[in-house]
Amino acid sequence: MAPSQAGICALCGGHLAFADMATHLSTCAPAHAAVSGAPIKLLQLLVRCPERSDYWLVLEAKAHAKLRSLDSFLRQIWLECCGHISAFEVEDTTYLSHLDPFEHDATQARSMEASIGHVFTSLGQTIGYLYDYGDTTTLELRAECLREGRIGRRSIRLLARNDAPLHVCGVCGRPATAICPYCLGDAGAFCCDEHRRSHACNEPESFLPICNSPRMGVCGYTGEV
Repeated sequence: MAPSQAGICALCGGHLAFADMATHLSTCAPAHAAVSGAPIKLLQLLVRCPERSDYWLVLEAKAHAKLRSLDSFLRQIWLECCGHISAFEVEDTTYLSHLDPFEHDATQARSMEASIGHVFTSLGQTIGYLYDYGDTTTLELRAECLREGRIGRRSIRLLARNDAPLHVCGVCGRPATAICPYCLGDAGAFCCDEHRRSHACNEPESFLPICNSPRMGVCGYTGEV
């Protein structure tokens, strides 16, 4: 199912429904090209969290860039908390951020030195991504379109991102400012500044901030890298 949450174009600042974003980016992305350099193959990726469908990103990546660059981008914008292992899963092959021969079959595990274009072989292809094998955040990345263009020295650029979902305090209904990781998944996990002091878990030092990320409330994620 496609996300329904509206979002912001990171290139022009336009606010659009998700259903309209692809059409908008087909002209907005080329219009915001770098002024110099030869055109190269660019792959547009839709990144989603299956378990938290309100969160999505649209990225544009150089096809020759390494998976490690994509991993780093995802960590910085959505995931990084404690330097956990991450992995891209493509059919029977796992591309790991840290190779550990004791935990993974060496015949199936690879490093993230492979190129993005090597892994995504066709449009519409979806691959999996995992961050943290303990408190795991799972993502799906789908190849949306391929074009030639210029985005400068960076390997990956953000094209669009979902609006931050509104979370309200489970007691008073006002905008929440923190989430209790022990109550994750319950409406009562969200608290405003006033009611976090009287929260039933009585662990005020454990509250985590509200973040526009599917990893909000998990492990030690604060939205800061």
